Amino acid sequence: MEGFVLHIVNDRQRELVGWFMNKIGVPGDPDTVETKTLISTALSSLNRDGVDKLIRYLDTTDFYTAPASTRFHGNYAGALAEHSVNVAALLLRKNEQLALGLPDSACILAGLMHDLCKVNFYTVDYRNQKVYADNGSKFDAKGRFDWQTVPTFVIEDSFPCGHGEKSVIMLQNFLRLTQEEILMIRWHMGPFASANDYDFSNAVNFRPEIVAMFTADMEASALFEETR
Repeated sequence: MEGFVLHIVNDRQRELVGWFMNKIGVPGDPDTVETKTLISTALSSLNRDGVDKLIRYLDTTDFYTAPASTRFHGNYAGALAEHSVNVAALLLRKNEQLALGLPDSACILAGLMHDLCKVNFYTVDYRNQKVYADNGSKFDAKGRFDWQTVPTFVIEDSFPCGHGEKSVIMLQNFLRLTQEEILMIRWHMGPFASANDYDFSNAVNFRPEIVAMFTADMEASALFEETR
């Protein structure tokens, strides 16, 4: 499955992606690199049993073309892969700058695959949308408009098994995860991943570095990704 050119929204992201490209050995320009190239190269660098099967599996899914959400950050085609790259790059840099002591392989794998649960998760539907123009046939407080039918993404979950935990389950069909990788993926949504706040606090007490995964996920969404 073909991917998209990574969408760069600001200079901070451009610098980060350039750093990530250098880290994993991908030459070129952050403004023209494809997300599939970044992800497949980064995964191949892990030298882990089963990663080749994972890479082939991704090619059979919509991982490189799916949105990251339906209404929030990355609600457009190709954004799931973009978000995965942004999170992996942020987590890898945090690991280096904060001396967290995580293996680079754990940061790359958890960062890129934390939302594996979203493959084949969205489908296209249609909705009516107001398109404003001077020659519109209808009128409201904002001006003249016509209704136009536009495509939109909706959720169609064929395997309802949670979120982070679902990604862990799916990923372990291909390779054995370390304890750090399991916890970072499971708790990448932080306290929002459980109705009981104590669950996340308990996980952080056990492995404090998983906080870096949660903040990388939040930072990627808020600083580097658009809602359209």
